[in-house]
Amino acid sequence: MSLIALAQTSLNQASSLYYILTYVLFFVLLFLLYLPGVNTRLTVTMLARGIEGQLSMIERYLNESKSKMEQLLKERGVQDPKPFIERVSEMFIIDPVNVEPTDIISRMKLLLRSGEDKIRDLITLMVPNIDNVNRSKLEVSAEVVNSLNLIYKVVRHYLILAKKLNSVVLLYQLQFVVPQLVKISEAYSKAMSTFIRGIPVGDSLGPLVAAYLFMNADKKWNPSRDTVAGEVEFEGRRLVVIKAEGPMATVGRPGEAVENAVEEYKGKVTRIITIDAALKLEGENTGAIAEGTGVAMGDPGPEKISIERVAVRYNIPIDAVIVKMSMEEAITEMRKEIYQAAPKALELVKKIILERTKPGDIVVVVGVGNTAGVAQ
Repeated sequence: MSLIALAQTSLNQASSLYYILTYVLFFVLLFLLYLPGVNTRLTVTMLARGIEGQLSMIERYLNESKSKMEQLLKERGVQDPKPFIERVSEMFIIDPVNVEPTDIISRMKLLLRSGEDKIRDLITLMVPNIDNVNRSKLEVSAEVVNSLNLIYKVVRHYLILAKKLNSVVLLYQLQFVVPQLVKISEAYSKAMSTFIRGIPVGDSLGPLVAAYLFMNADKKWNPSRDTVAGEVEFEGRRLVVIKAEGPMATVGRPGEAVENAVEEYKGKVTRIITIDAALKLEGENTGAIAEGTGVAMGDPGPEKISIERVAVRYNIPIDAVIVKMSMEEAITEMRKEIYQAAPKALELVKKIILERTKPGDIVVVVGVGNTAGVAQ
């Protein structure tokens, strides 16, 4: 009995000691949290750890994209593609001076096209006998790697800066933004695989609608680089259909093409209709079609303004037809809903032509977007 009582006494003492230590530890931690800087440092550590995990996901997408591009170049006979990949991943374009806006569009056009030509020339030097389709795949791959590298470096920069400055505010801002950047990075990574396979993406909706009309084109010509035009008869009207030249993964130069086509017809164009994919708002259905006024084109400025200027010069109304989709849907394999929306968009274009033009008129129809996998 004495042994049992002794054991119970020891157990009670150990239990009491445990509770005492727990309370002491609790109050010590509570005291430490109220010390200047401790609470902030703890918050910084917890926030930084979460952001670092998301940054590692972006880094993984970047490395996967680099590996895909490396494999693509090795298949084309390039022995050591890594220096080239690192070079294009760090390339950049400096915005033109906007303090003096005079001729800013021309300067922007020059810079953008110089950047495009630089990538194209480097690829041609690496793979001299490459065909247009495979060259366009490498061009898109270079753009994806460059974009992912920029996202990764910017997030890493602000994360390191926030940790250096012990800035909770900066980390909270990163915490709000980084999940969206992870989603964008994932979409870019998926897009690269889609373009390498050479199949249509959601953004190919505009060229696909134009391709339906191209089937009946009597004559075809190139009004600008990587862009094709064709003339089609429809209900007594002459349709000048313009799209990027497929099946390359390119958007062409639709603005310059429209301007040249209108000038070729001496400005006797009754209407310009643009068809393009557009980002949907949350809650909207993929493949929903809408009609509006203006140039439907996701362009920094030079191509879009070329259409607007020639339209103003000859007083030509501009109609827009859009098919809604998310950013991921726009740059990845074309979904069923988007493909099914193409004939409906074409019917709307025909309806606009019948309602707003008369027999004998000339109408320019532009299928805007990346024409990957869509010929003419």
